[in-house]
This record gives sequence, structure tokens and C-alpha cells, in this order.
Amino acid sequence: MSEAQTTTTKSTPTEEPMLVITRHFEAPVSRVWSALTDPDQAPSWWGPHGFHTPRETIETDFEVGGRYRACMIKDETGEKLWWSGIHTRIDPPGAFEFTYAWDNEDGTRGYETEVAVELEEEPGGTGMTFTQGPFESVESRDGHGAGWGEAFDRLASHVRTAG
Repeated sequence: MSEAQTTTTKSTPTEEPMLVITRHFEAPVSRVWSALTDPDQAPSWWGPHGFHTPRETIETDFEVGGRYRACMIKDETGEKLWWSGIHTRIDPPGAFEFTYAWDNEDGTRGYETEVAVELEEEPGGTGMTFTQGPFESVESRDGHGAGWGEAFDRLASHVRTAG
């Protein structure tokens, strides 16, 4: 599997829409785990093309039950997109899970999904399975899939050159 391969699976009509992305990174599990969980590395890859996530916007208590919050900023307009959640499972260096919701301007949280990240050693690097959902709609799922796909392209580049 090439590092650029991203797969989105669609649910059957009777299931809630789920996003599944599989990737191969040309780096050891420990380096991918570190990039995914270290807030100091997040600005190097977090967000799709055309966005950045400044380190000073990232708050995280990386333990089960710990909260996190961060902000992506759209490069063209300066628009701020905040999101937050709670870490629900942490099993280093192979898996972690968290809730995820966009924060509304009025301080309320938007529709919440659950995210699971699984890493495993593969020949030549690390395999990752990223699952998020259920989503309110297929359109929301597909929009998140495009954004995460671009962020994971950036992550692939970061882990190849980090460490």
C-alpha cells in the first residue's frame, strides 16, 4: 500500500454514516504515535491544506477523561474553527480514542462524533486505521474525510522527516 492511499468506506442505508481512512506511513509506530499525540508536533500537520493550527491554540490533557481543545485557522481569511473533545481510550503506542465536535461561536458544541485511531507495524512502516462517526449526514462524513485525508498527507511528510 502506498503512503498516499486513503480509503473512505460508505455505510449501508441501515447504518449510521461512518468514515474509515486507512494509511501507510513510512515511519516506525513510535514516531507516528508521537506525531499524533504530541501537541508540539501538531502544528506541523494538523489540518487540511490552506489551514494551520498554532501551538498556542492547542490545549490537551492526554489521559483518559482528559479534555482537549484546538483551533484551525483558514490561511486566506483568518477564520477560526475551534474543536474539542474528551480522550476516552489511550493504549500506547497502538490505539487511542476521543470524542470530536466543532465548537460553535456561542460556546456550545456542535454534533459530536467518536474517533478511533489504531496503529500497527507493517513492513516498511506503520499502518493506521482511522474511524470517525457516526455523522449526521453522508455530506458531513465526506467533508471530514477530505479534510482528514489532506491532514494525513501532511502527517506522512512530517513523520518521514521527523526524528
